[in-house]
Amino acid sequence: MTFPLETTELVGGQSLRVTASLVDNNDQPVEGAMVQAELQTPSGDVFATLPCADKGQGRYLSDYVRLPLRGTEGAWCVVAQATWEPDGQAQVEQTFKGLPSFSEELQSLYGFWIELSDLFPYNVPHADDPRNKYWPYEDGGYVILANNFFRGGTYNHFVVLDVHWRDADLPSDEAAAVAYVQSLDGPHGKTMDIPTANPATERVTFRGWPAWRVNGHWESTLSNGNPPPSGLVEWMVFLCPGSDWLWTVVIATNDAMYMDDLRTLRETFECSTPCVKARL
Repeated sequence: MTFPLETTELVGGQSLRVTASLVDNNDQPVEGAMVQAELQTPSGDVFATLPCADKGQGRYLSDYVRLPLRGTEGAWCVVAQATWEPDGQAQVEQTFKGLPSFSEELQSLYGFWIELSDLFPYNVPHADDPRNKYWPYEDGGYVILANNFFRGGTYNHFVVLDVHWRDADLPSDEAAAVAYVQSLDGPHGKTMDIPTANPATERVTFRGWPAWRVNGHWESTLSNGNPPPSGLVEWMVFLCPGSDWLWTVVIATNDAMYMDDLRTLRETFECSTPCVKARL
């Protein structure tokens, strides 16, 4: 087994591709073998059965499989079996370490769930980088989950996902909803100027919960010589069962093609009573 290895650590939601090398008793590569890998959860259940394709020179690759966002933590096991003519056979087992998903860490730290994985292409911060971990701004009651999406070293695309929580009531009317979202820190911290003129406001339900949706535009205040153009911003302000807080999910982009992706991601939001850390 060349991947995963015993030293491999994978976060829930990441994708795994089993890689194996097959040689005979003379250390010669074996081609044309039937190779299959079985991925087992920390509890010993079979999570996936993965045929491995012959890539030549004794190298075999499975398709990618995405680890679950829930319950990944612990020792996973990969068992690969190979058979080849006339009577060759081999088996290898390898364990690797599963770590909690970003979604699970957010739930533990801040009391909400949102489905973040390696399928989320907007620079989700890595858990092993303490400089970037979720860009938490706990004193203000929010976290930044996505920031710039660079392409070619420029700000061609800008994508934002922030989650705010406050000890407040749901705004009573459109004017109060607008005033509330304008009182929040802007998308991506305070790097944008949110115009106050004529945001579109609508009383809606979000996942069955009472909510306000406020749509508007932002103008970049970045001054590094290559600022992104103005873009769309959308606030979803809502109450949900089991939580003491008024929640707001902010999505913003300068490319409308990303708004549907961000709205789909927003629909995965779940909340519970935030832990003490989120109240600080």
